[in-house]
Amino acid sequence: MGKISFKRKDKNRYRKVYPYIRKQPVYEYCATGAFEMEVGEISYSNSDTGTYTFTTEWTSIPHITAVSYDSASNGTADVNVYISAVSLTSVTIKTSAPFTGKVHFHAIRVEC
Repeated sequence: MGKISFKRKDKNRYRKVYPYIRKQPVYEYCATGAFEMEVGEISYSNSDTGTYTFTTEWTSIPHITAVSYDSASNGTADVNVYISAVSLTSVTIKTSAPFTGKVHFHAIRVEC
C-alpha cells in the first residue's frame, strides 16, 4: 500500500477578504495522490456471514478493515471479524460465531 498525505487548506484564503468582512475559514482536504474510500456497515441477525455490494466502481481490489458493533445492546458482539472474500464489486465478512449486531468496515485504495 502506498503512502499518501493530506493537506488542509482554507478555501477563503484564495480571495481578498477585507478585515471588516471577516469570513470563517472553510477547510478542504487535498490528497497528494489518488485515493478512494468507501465506508459501510453490514447488519447481522443471528448469523455469521454478511455480504456488502460496493457503490464505488473500484479499479483494483481495496484494502478492508472491519470491526463488530453491538447495535442491539445484547452483549453478543464479542466475536472475531475476518474478511472471507473481496472482489471489485463486493466483500464477504464472516464472524467467529453467530451474533446479532452490525459490522462497520472501511474499504480503502491508495495509488502510489
